[in-house]
Amino acid sequence: MKRILTAGLLLLFVQLGMAQQEGQFTQFMYNQLSVNPAYAGSRGFPSLMALYRGQWLGFKGAPKNSQASFNAPLFGDRVGFGLTVANNDLGITNSWNITMAYSYNIPLSEKNSLRFGIQGNIRQLGIDFADPSAIIRETGDPSIQENMNTNQTTGNFGVGAYFTGEKFYAGVSVPHLYPTEFSFNGDPSLPLVAQESPHFYGIVGTLIPIKNNLDFKPSVLVKYVENAPVDLDVNLSFVFNKEVHIGASYRMGGDGAAESVDLTALYQVSNLGFGIAYDFTLSDISQFSNGSFEAMVRYDFIKERTDMANPRFFF
Repeated sequence: MKRILTAGLLLLFVQLGMAQQEGQFTQFMYNQLSVNPAYAGSRGFPSLMALYRGQWLGFKGAPKNSQASFNAPLFGDRVGFGLTVANNDLGITNSWNITMAYSYNIPLSEKNSLRFGIQGNIRQLGIDFADPSAIIRETGDPSIQENMNTNQTTGNFGVGAYFTGEKFYAGVSVPHLYPTEFSFNGDPSLPLVAQESPHFYGIVGTLIPIKNNLDFKPSVLVKYVENAPVDLDVNLSFVFNKEVHIGASYRMGGDGAAESVDLTALYQVSNLGFGIAYDFTLSDISQFSNGSFEAMVRYDFIKERTDMANPRFFF
């Protein structure tokens, strides 16, 4: 089949080949609902979050991710609900995702619990072949709708489990259980252009008191997809006076010892938190990119400030 060479589609194929079909976020420890439906309601109070990520700054057509999410416990703490709306721009492609999550909590003791979650997802993927940046080397390819803006809508399901202790959490999940097939014009007789494979996630973190008004908060995220290298994110943060979070991350991958090293910061003002992160790219793409930037804002609907003393508040 003839090929289309555009900056956007090249980046799409790079992502498909490097286990980045699903968005990656440096502030993953504050954005767990995006990969695990069992996280919904686990913090014990309603929470609203918005996040933006600009990846590979300065690289034309590079990914841009934005999302807003809400999650809350229902019926005491036995049920959790979550809703996420996300948008992803990548070259001449644009996708919208709406995900609804449900979790059920099984208390194991006064301070420990295990949640199981399920989610449903609807995605619309659009490809704008009329974009001036699209360069078609050979005309007449039946898989390409020249000078048209086409889209495809798909659905999927995901599952997860999430354990929380007094100062510890761990979770495993598969946000999309079965492969999703994409083709540009929906003709089943044509070869597939792309297929999204199930991704497996594992996450673990803890809060370790060091002394008064100083805590150590390590977090680890592991990502795996068949026929691709395992991805690993490690974040080490310090929490000062239960308000200021300062940390650094290491992201395994790329074409060397690491894909990036990252700086993270979060400032919590009562119910409101502001987070930022900057990735220093170490792979070969650093020759064309100025790194990646991420910004987050989160509002927690807590009734009393004493809720902030609960270690789960920081997860």
